Amino acid sequence: MDDEAFDEAAFDAWLAGDPGRRRAFETMWQRIMGSDMDAALRTYKRRGAARAWLAGGAAALVVLAGGYKIVPLVELNLASPQRYTVAEGRIREVVLADGTQLTLARDADVRVRYTDHARVVELTRGTIFADVTHDKARPFRVETGEAHVVVLGTSFEVLKRQEDVRVSVASGVVRFGEDGWFNKPISLTAQQAAVLDQRGLARTADVTGRVANWRREWVEYRGASLQQVVADLQSLSPLPIEIAESLGDKRVSGRIRLTDPIGQLQNLAITHGFQLRQTDQALVISRK
Repeated sequence: MDDEAFDEAAFDAWLAGDPGRRRAFETMWQRIMGSDMDAALRTYKRRGAARAWLAGGAAALVVLAGGYKIVPLVELNLASPQRYTVAEGRIREVVLADGTQLTLARDADVRVRYTDHARVVELTRGTIFADVTHDKARPFRVETGEAHVVVLGTSFEVLKRQEDVRVSVASGVVRFGEDGWFNKPISLTAQQAAVLDQRGLARTADVTGRVANWRREWVEYRGASLQQVVADLQSLSPLPIEIAESLGDKRVSGRIRLTDPIGQLQNLAITHGFQLRQTDQALVISRK
């Protein structure tokens, strides 16, 4: 097989030429890289002499499948992940092999896999801030199961909850999109943010100067709007925080612990005379 670069435009045109092609390709890919391949990869370490054959055969299947934006999946799946966790209400800083710095919070659980071609962080729950070392040859990817974020070198926050996945960018550019071959990601630059929830992928309000303020744990506010404080608490909240529009401009002063969102909101409710209630879907701030 030759080393000709994959022509994405031609592939997209081929898919568009017949409504059945997209469905057929997805079905074929699921069969090639589905449970059977996973089982084969799991037996890799127990079949020493067969390793080269398995890797080569899987790579051939990838090429036959069309090679659509594929990193060496076999190599990635065979890499032993490094797991990092942090307790609820605590913050943990981790330096990865390439110098990338991860800050974990809100009961975060991550698994890191590095290969010669890729850097992948699987975020199963919680919130992380990543300050990524630039490496043009190895894109850095965060996967949440529902979404993925791809960068070369930048700093950004990823929040994964049951209801949504949120991304905020401190510097550089990231691509944020829903998992799936044909879902188009959006590009976010410094101070921009987006959310993926049941309604889909959408930009949200800019986060100028506020990305991952929780890394300081305690923040002193002087006449800040309640809306701004809520935005800072949002990253480590177990549920999305909803605030009545009429309360957004209420002024707040004092020292607030961003790693304790519910406790701090309860204190603010007493101090500033609003109501806080918790539903299955959100923390709701409203007038009494």
